[in-house]
Amino acid sequence: MATSNEEIQLLKLLKSGYFNNALLAQNIAEGLGINLLDLLKPYNCLLPSSKPTFNPTIEDYCQLFASTKLNWSNSKRSQIPAQLTELQSLEHLNLSNNAFTSVDSSLLKIASLQYLNLNKNRLQSIPKTLENWSNLKAPHLADNLLTELPNTVKHWQGLEDLDLSRNQLQTLPTTIGYWSELQHLHLVKNNLLYLPDEIEGWHALELLDLSYNQIQELPPSIGALQHLRRLDLTYNPIESFPDEIGTLLLLEELVLYKVPISEAEHQRLARLLPHTKIKFNFDYFF
Repeated sequence: MATSNEEIQLLKLLKSGYFNNALLAQNIAEGLGINLLDLLKPYNCLLPSSKPTFNPTIEDYCQLFASTKLNWSNSKRSQIPAQLTELQSLEHLNLSNNAFTSVDSSLLKIASLQYLNLNKNRLQSIPKTLENWSNLKAPHLADNLLTELPNTVKHWQGLEDLDLSRNQLQTLPTTIGYWSELQHLHLVKNNLLYLPDEIEGWHALELLDLSYNQIQELPPSIGALQHLRRLDLTYNPIESFPDEIGTLLLLEELVLYKVPISEAEHQRLARLLPHTKIKFNFDYFF
């Protein structure tokens, strides 16, 4: 009979991706007298299919441990299995459209995880788990119940793509200025009243979608976003723009649908941004 130590070592090899085919793993297990499927049963909860009729094979488990992506969207989950932290190759985790109200701190143990989709859950605040997660590149948190961001998001200095659309944010903390690598920021349909001056730290930002908010003016620091290519301000009560917007030489598109600017202000923008395509409603001038 195999000893528990042999089982542990075999599991370690499986999780490391050592076995490039299921047959090899099965043959070694049989040689040690180990029932491999029984040994792997605790990891059944990690497999994408949880149907009662689903009978996982050794191949399914080998693919699981070697996978860099795991999709648990629409799976009616509200808790994360502890075994998830043993998937040390995982880079993309999709938990969208579930019932999560928080995220377990065990996720921090997956050092390789960079892309986390938590869209369409029930998060009311940024989970403590995520506050200090410096290796996150693309957390997607749209369609939740977020009312604020903690100051500790300054630790998200590796951010490249952040989606906070359709939440209930009214303000952004000044520590967002630390997001120097951020390229895409989606803040559609929140309740934002203004942007802090610290946006000047967004040196790499290319896309900024602020549509459907309550922003009345842009800070002069908008001129620091020298890589900005698209700015969407649809349905915001902005009546005028700072002169600094004219320094955005790479801005290709400025979207101003349902923005109550005067015809004179539109003409001024056209002079400030001669190379930018400005989209607006002709019938919305006042």
